[in-house]
Amino acid sequence: MLTLVLGAYLYGRSQSPPGVPAEDQESAVPAGYSPEDDENVALYAEALKVVSENYLHRGALEPKELTYEAIRGMLDSLGDERHTGFLTPEDAEYVNKGSSNREVGIGVKLKVRDGKVVVSSLMDGSPAQEAGIEPGDVLVAVDGESVQEEDFGEIAERVRDPEGSRVRLTVLRDGEQRRFSLESAEFDVQPATWNLVPGTGTAHLRLASFSEDSAEGLDEAITEAVQARAERFVLDLRDNTGGYVEEAEGVTARFLPAGSVMYIQRDADGGEEERLVPEGNEPSDAPLVVLVDGDSGSSAEIVAGALKDNNRAKVVGETTYGLGTVVRQYPLGDGSAVSLATDEWLTADGASIQDTGVVPDVQARPEEGQGAPTPAEGRGLSREEIFAKDAQLRRAFDVLWGG
Repeated sequence: MLTLVLGAYLYGRSQSPPGVPAEDQESAVPAGYSPEDDENVALYAEALKVVSENYLHRGALEPKELTYEAIRGMLDSLGDERHTGFLTPEDAEYVNKGSSNREVGIGVKLKVRDGKVVVSSLMDGSPAQEAGIEPGDVLVAVDGESVQEEDFGEIAERVRDPEGSRVRLTVLRDGEQRRFSLESAEFDVQPATWNLVPGTGTAHLRLASFSEDSAEGLDEAITEAVQARAERFVLDLRDNTGGYVEEAEGVTARFLPAGSVMYIQRDADGGEEERLVPEGNEPSDAPLVVLVDGDSGSSAEIVAGALKDNNRAKVVGETTYGLGTVVRQYPLGDGSAVSLATDEWLTADGASIQDTGVVPDVQARPEEGQGAPTPAEGRGLSREEIFAKDAQLRRAFDVLWGG
């Protein structure tokens, strides 16, 4: 659910909970707990006792790690690795930090494109942006060691460093290798940013995540853009992996009239509940296009699906990630946590997007050497210069203008 700095972003694909209301991060009290469960717990304790008393290398055993592995094994047996998993206390703290508007790291997001690891986008105000790394840069080496033969997850782990540490990145840009030395740091993240593209009357409006107060931040960005004479908007949800579902509802309500179906939530028993735009809502009626890519997930898909199904906006870009479940995080007694898929959400038209994603009305891929520049990176540039860096944004503008 959380858009984090590089490591957490990559890690979050399998671990972070999409669409988790803050008040639902509750203690793990199993529903339907039975005497049979007591027997199974006793069986585990019996096995642990046997290992602890008889294993050849029992002196090296770490009882808590054995318990963690048992929990991981239980969750793995559910066969739902995309949404269900175990977080150690350290992992849980790291992931949950992304629900706020403070980040720790270098602020880079990566993806694999045509067999290469490329910088897909940067976080505004991040060390990577300030150092001059650009979307579309191809990652060549980390700390002087080539990443060519490495697994994508391993690359992420090498770059995900604690606050105050340094990481050296070598990237390829326009056929030339460039080297950067970056210090991981804590920085503020603006959930919503904008830029008025010269000569268009249209604002490029980016929502980086659905963290705390994202909907309010979007309101402020829209107000500022309108004051700058913006009459149309491209809502950019690329690289937005999701977040709190109530923030997704708030963002959706900015553009849909009261009573509109935002999405449908289906529980484990098959019961369905329509989530509606609240009464008294006063939405913006400005022309709108939504821009997405393969990393737009969870709450980002709720917004894109709602605006598409209600015929409020065309969706442009690439098919989204396909994270159509509500995943809740259940803290355990020592600070660790279980992330568990508990519900499924459907689009306003009743369609499941699980593993299939939201399919755009108009397909658009980035050109070679391009990523997803933020609005801040477009400030001071001409319309032609902005579009030369971002073919997907250019196509979104074409659609908004009726092309």
